[in-house]
Amino acid sequence: MFLPFLTAFIGLVLVWFEKRLAGLIILAITVGILMFWFMVHATNHLNISL
Repeated sequence: MFLPFLTAFIGLVLVWFEKRLAGLIILAITVGILMFWFMVHATNHLNISL
């Protein structure tokens, strides 16, 4: 679970230094990682069919 926090922090730093487009791209990567993480772990461990 470290990777989504790392990418979110990098995105925050980029936005802080006024690199908005790069920050939005990193945010999209973070959301993608979290969606993948949920699909793998929630469906296997909680027996949810999505």
